[in-house]
Amino acid sequence: MASRAVPPSPSARSSTRPPRVRTAKLSSKSSKRSSARGAVRLIPLGRLVNTHGVRGELRLLPYAFPCSTLQKGLTVFLQGKTGPACAYTVESVRPHAPFVLVRLQGVESFDQARTLRDTVVSVEEDRLPPLHAGEFYYYQVIGLKVYTTTNEQIGTITQVFFSGGHDVWVVRQGKKEYLIPVIEEIVRTIDIPGGQAIIEPMEGLLE
Repeated sequence: MASRAVPPSPSARSSTRPPRVRTAKLSSKSSKRSSARGAVRLIPLGRLVNTHGVRGELRLLPYAFPCSTLQKGLTVFLQGKTGPACAYTVESVRPHAPFVLVRLQGVESFDQARTLRDTVVSVEEDRLPPLHAGEFYYYQVIGLKVYTTTNEQIGTITQVFFSGGHDVWVVRQGKKEYLIPVIEEIVRTIDIPGGQAIIEPMEGLLE
């Protein structure tokens, strides 16, 4: 079995040539942009790791590059370890490798910015850029049932990580766990609407 690396962003793209989805209740505090829509599906883009300067900018460490989803005027949701997700509007975005510097409306000082450190920045699912044919987001394969080309069910995809130049699915069934390289020679079909993926395992892959 391959050693596990850092999992990719749920909002990163993949394809057949190739963290975690949040459901959060939004805060209604008046100091932040609130929503009355209740529970929404949020897709993480990255984490605010520190402040930058003294005028309220924050350093975002994106889960995937480039972070093209993050733009001026976008509504983002900040989620700490506890409490509801709070909505903010992005005022400015600029690169500062390996980070992205973000300014949020209503956050104008160092003291305000530092209270937002170590929060996860997410967007609503429908704000993600449209996909090209054959592409999908990583979070969309979590939960797919995996079958072999001989119709043997081997389990469910529970995690995706990157290792050795390609993605790897963690597929579990009961106490068994398989690491499936996401390469053309093995993955034959990814049917997201149908909730399944078809693989043709190489010799020894499922042992």
